[in-house]
Amino acid sequence: MPNESPQVEFQQWLDEWSAKRDGCGVQVAAYVKGKLVIDACAGIADPASGQPVDKDTLFIAQSCSKGVTATAIHLLVQQGKLAYDDPVAAYWPEFAANGKAGITIRHVLSHQAGIPHMPKHADMALICDWNAMIHEMEQLSPIWEPGTKTGYHGLTYGWILAETAARADGRPFSRIVQEEISAPLAIASQLYMGAPPEAERRIAKISGEAVPIALLPEDHLLRRVLPPAVVPIVNPEWNDPAFHQAVIPAVNGVMTANALARMYASLIGDVVDCVRLLQPARMQEATSLQADRLDEVFQVSNRIALGYYLGNPANMQAMGDDPRAFGNGGIGGMIGFADPAKGFSFAVLTNHMTSERAAQPLDVQMAAKVRELLQLDSTR
Repeated sequence: MPNESPQVEFQQWLDEWSAKRDGCGVQVAAYVKGKLVIDACAGIADPASGQPVDKDTLFIAQSCSKGVTATAIHLLVQQGKLAYDDPVAAYWPEFAANGKAGITIRHVLSHQAGIPHMPKHADMALICDWNAMIHEMEQLSPIWEPGTKTGYHGLTYGWILAETAARADGRPFSRIVQEEISAPLAIASQLYMGAPPEAERRIAKISGEAVPIALLPEDHLLRRVLPPAVVPIVNPEWNDPAFHQAVIPAVNGVMTANALARMYASLIGDVVDCVRLLQPARMQEATSLQADRLDEVFQVSNRIALGYYLGNPANMQAMGDDPRAFGNGGIGGMIGFADPAKGFSFAVLTNHMTSERAAQPLDVQMAAKVRELLQLDSTR
């Protein structure tokens, strides 16, 4: 159970925070040395019905999903079913088409594969069709030589890694996640890649302000990476059961904040029930720096490991400035991460998109408040 005093104080603070923002739906969870110390929620899960967020509410985790997908890949490497420097085409021969034969699993995990862009005709119906999207991945051509540049593979990351995993393992990716991550950590009803129909009533509805990608020039790379036809708010299909039940591993993991924080806790030490998903040597390689340079999509510098972003001493964000911290953020100010030096893991999920994120990011606010109450310094 959560530590009583920080839990109560944070819950009171979170209730006030949400009330000042028209009932913004939010969940926050934190573990310290494998113990759940914060498990809080506030706001509205469904603006139409007024249904409140509770601890069982599921959120679409946006790009926080990438951390789950990366963890599944590392588990298969640990089991000897994959190797980071293997070409994707070694498991998926059709992927080699159009100049992609040399793209490795390492390239994809570290956003260096050169195929961040989506097909020009991508829409919501297409991205919900697994087989169709696998065919589309086969048809893409790199826009830079793999390994020479870094650029955020916003959606393609998920299909490429998940199909490779499925071909190497023999199970659909949704089953790999359930059986290798969710079940061992006792979060089988809290973390899905492809939510079952019975989970639908628990999924928070997305609301808020549209991400202004449509205002970018037609040839802007970000617009090609995240086409307006598939981004949240603009497309109400993000609230449809068909989307929730689809497997889009880069962006539509359905989970609770507790599940996400618990997964990260299991990567840096034993959690309450003594489950450690990845051994220390595997985590050392998984979180080793792969690239520290300008991102071709966002035009900012990022420190990237194998499927996770790393803490950045030059640009302290929610993860803090320790370069060993690792995790993945998502649109709307969501994040899941671990800070191994402090034995701290954290997640915040929300269903409300807002432009406030640019000036006062949700993840930074929440992580800072939790650290304050737990007396954890955000610096080294």
